[in-house]
Amino acid sequence: MAPPTCCATDIPAKKQHTDFAGKVIWNEMLNTLLDHFRNGRNAKILLPTHGQRTIAVDGSVRTHSDHALDIALPYDRDFSTLINPREICQIFFSLQGREYRLLTRIQTILGTSNLLVKPKPPAIALQEREFFRIDARIRFAYYCLGDDQPRTPYPLNTKVNLSASGLRLPAQKNLDIGDLVAMVLWLDGKTPECIECLAQVVRFCTLPNGDMAVAVQFAEIDNQDRDKIVAFCLAKEREILRTKVRTRDLF
Repeated sequence: MAPPTCCATDIPAKKQHTDFAGKVIWNEMLNTLLDHFRNGRNAKILLPTHGQRTIAVDGSVRTHSDHALDIALPYDRDFSTLINPREICQIFFSLQGREYRLLTRIQTILGTSNLLVKPKPPAIALQEREFFRIDARIRFAYYCLGDDQPRTPYPLNTKVNLSASGLRLPAQKNLDIGDLVAMVLWLDGKTPECIECLAQVVRFCTLPNGDMAVAVQFAEIDNQDRDKIVAFCLAKEREILRTKVRTRDLF
């Protein structure tokens, strides 16, 4: 994907891509967070106070707008004079069984126990990308690169566990540990993506339902394609959260 034409021409192409990909990932993350807090969630709040100190309190976080969150603190204490609005407020919460820390900037102190904050984009390091994973049905094809293997793509349309570091798929008879395979993945969404990469079979495992699965790790893949996978995983996770919210509202 080419960098946006609106980018300044004096910025190196690699930096243009990094900035653009980071914005795409952050937008997906932000949408997931806003959906998660739509109906209010309990969370641990680390408040910045004057004197470069912090205090941890239990609070409730609710989506306020497309770019802001409302934090409700315990009502038995006046926090308005304690909080340093120039420092970062941190929110600790659980999402899909994982623990997260969200950095936010304080926009307004609404009263003695209420804050309006704006999420602050995190810097996602390459080694952190593998933590964004999802179970999803995708289309992909592969063929083994061994000298005695036919170069005929083997197409599949099945549910896999996908991350930017690799995927786990139902065990295939023609795959063994150590095999190097060429893969093509088709990711659906608002902007369908086609990703080509090399991957290596690293292990076989038994799933909770008793089925066998094979795990492959991406050996050669562009960073831009890793970012596309992260964005896809976050978008799918957001769909799951929305479905859960709709189901919960029916009862």
